[in-house]
Amino acid sequence: MKTRTIFLRIVAFCAIFFIVSCSKNSKSPQNLISSEKTANSSEDPLVHVPMPAKLDSAMRKSFDAETYVELKKLNSKNVKSFYITKENYLSMIDNLPENAEKVVFSFVQFNKSKFPNKYKELYKFDGSLYMLFYYLDKDGNNITGKTYAVLSIKNAVEVSEADFNTMFQDYKTNIKPEIDHFVKGPQGNTLSVNLAKSDLLVYKEKLDNRKDIGKFKITLAQWVNVPDFVSKGQIKILSSRLSAFTEDTAGQMTFITDCENLNGEDINSLSGDDMNKLCPQDCP
Repeated sequence: MKTRTIFLRIVAFCAIFFIVSCSKNSKSPQNLISSEKTANSSEDPLVHVPMPAKLDSAMRKSFDAETYVELKKLNSKNVKSFYITKENYLSMIDNLPENAEKVVFSFVQFNKSKFPNKYKELYKFDGSLYMLFYYLDKDGNNITGKTYAVLSIKNAVEVSEADFNTMFQDYKTNIKPEIDHFVKGPQGNTLSVNLAKSDLLVYKEKLDNRKDIGKFKITLAQWVNVPDFVSKGQIKILSSRLSAFTEDTAGQMTFITDCENLNGEDINSLSGDDMNKLCPQDCP
């Protein structure tokens, strides 16, 4: 009887130890990834994960060597980096409608001849690649019915839906076909880069307590074959964030967000961010 009692106590102790151990390990990378879809976004450790350094560098260099060369041939005004003032960037997040699911940056071509006496702040981008953003709800509807320009201009500019459609069509007609051959997949280049509202809100939390933020830099890049530039461990940890990117995605444009301090230097903890979703993989 005494032996049986001792045995039961040992079994109970082992069960308690197992439960406590599981609880302590619930925040391991594997568990965090598997529970990411149900985790509160403010606790999600993969929101705004800087790109692994080798991948970040490879994506920028690949764009410079291929897509950017073609863009410069199309129009010498094309640039590979845009700036967003601190005020415009934070305003973009602060003005997120309650029912917004994502912020979408769509590629466009601005041709000033089609908009006489309108959007004069954008004249310096005449004929070149540009991006406009807008807010989408869960059903893919543009919530405000407008798009907004914030890249490399002082104050945000509102663009009507009709005018956006003209600029968007010009990108699809005049630019996209010229850079599609750099993309491995048959769908060609992307139409937009989508940022989740939850990710932007968590990113803003990281900005709120800093006094040294100068401006943000949006640098065009293109996806490469990810396994060539990251370790197996990194792929495992980032698997859910990189799930949309396949071999067919290689060559598609995206952008990497860097945050600069008041001296124009990158703030490492707020830079190297590109966990964006691309359309046509992830379209409204």
